[in-house]
Amino acid sequence: MRNKKTYQFIENNFSINRIIKKIISVVLFPLKYALPKKYIIFSGTTNYNYNGNSRYLFEYLSKNSTYDVYWFTRSKKIQEYLEKNDFHCLTYANPFKLIIYSAMAKIIFNDGDSYFNLFGLSDTKMTCKICLFHGYGPKTTLVVSENLETKNFRLRRINKFNFVNFTSNYLADEISYKIFNLPRKKSIVLGSPRTDDFFDKNLSDNSRYKKEMLTSFFGDKVNQNSKVILYTPTWRPYNYNLPLMTIKGFNEKLFNDYLEKNNIFLIYTTHSVQRPSSFLKNTKNIKYIDESFHLYDTNEMMLETDILLNDYSTTSVEFSILKRPQIFCMPDYDEYNTTKGFIDDYKKTMPGDSFDDIHNFFSLLDKIIDNESQYVENYKKEREYLLDKYYNLSNTKSVENYNIFLKTIMGVNKNYEE
Repeated sequence: MRNKKTYQFIENNFSINRIIKKIISVVLFPLKYALPKKYIIFSGTTNYNYNGNSRYLFEYLSKNSTYDVYWFTRSKKIQEYLEKNDFHCLTYANPFKLIIYSAMAKIIFNDGDSYFNLFGLSDTKMTCKICLFHGYGPKTTLVVSENLETKNFRLRRINKFNFVNFTSNYLADEISYKIFNLPRKKSIVLGSPRTDDFFDKNLSDNSRYKKEMLTSFFGDKVNQNSKVILYTPTWRPYNYNLPLMTIKGFNEKLFNDYLEKNNIFLIYTTHSVQRPSSFLKNTKNIKYIDESFHLYDTNEMMLETDILLNDYSTTSVEFSILKRPQIFCMPDYDEYNTTKGFIDDYKKTMPGDSFDDIHNFFSLLDKIIDNESQYVENYKKEREYLLDKYYNLSNTKSVENYNIFLKTIMGVNKNYEE
């Protein structure tokens, strides 16, 4: 246990770091006015992942614009990928370049609730901060049981952005203010770059057929008849075990035997905010994607996915664009509803069946595999409701929407601070 002296040392050290950061910021701040070039800097929800809306918009602008676009990372794997594909990146390996480019940043993009902000250089009216966010749906609420101090901290973070993207008019008009306390002028509706490919039927059908990502995980066991289940359990504001493992009668061997017998592969991820206490073991047909997979992208995996296994994650909305089967595992529904809460009556909006024991799960999978089109048709109403409310389907090329939006920002000397 840490003693009083240890805590005092940590507190003093933190104060010293803040003072040093402030001095550096004051020294470098004039560069924003003095240097002619202006850069766009992207980053992920962590410094070790490369996925989501940030990734797709970054790659589009890198290939289809004249902007000086950079990705900040602390991952060697991501750096190697970027350099191999002729993308620009910023890392701590070149601190001088990192500092100068940070000082010259005109636009900062991130899809979490905070942004790249070296030495506080982004906290200025000369730099426009844009939040792309990473998904919306019925669970887009703050934690009901969360204390006021924590809620206010989160709200302050999101309100530091100059613009926050929402994927539907309903979200921008209603939820932006009611949930995030954002002024209407900060809300934009430009679509979700990471789902643009979902509207390309040839691309999505081809990805589902080839299953290249799945093959990279499982090798030559994958064939044209293989099915992939993508399991995307979201985080809970309480301690929990992997929900699938808590259903009645669950047995890992029984589950593995079923997957192998039916040529089904399970890919699953867990949310970085708070992970479960228990995990499924990796097997010949099961793969857990943890934080070491810096280049893994859930949306890319969705294109290959035959069945989405979900609980309360907003992946349900995005996957609805693909019109493929969804099933739900929610053994803790009452606790989640009481603790976190929903915008909608979640059970009425789910575009798929739920199950509560292992045999129901197997029967449901058999039903889908036997007649997928009928299963999908059965939930057409729920799927269309989700998309109508949470995703403007007219935004099929959101990257182009952002490109137009950036031209306005780049061409106007605007004071972005409130």
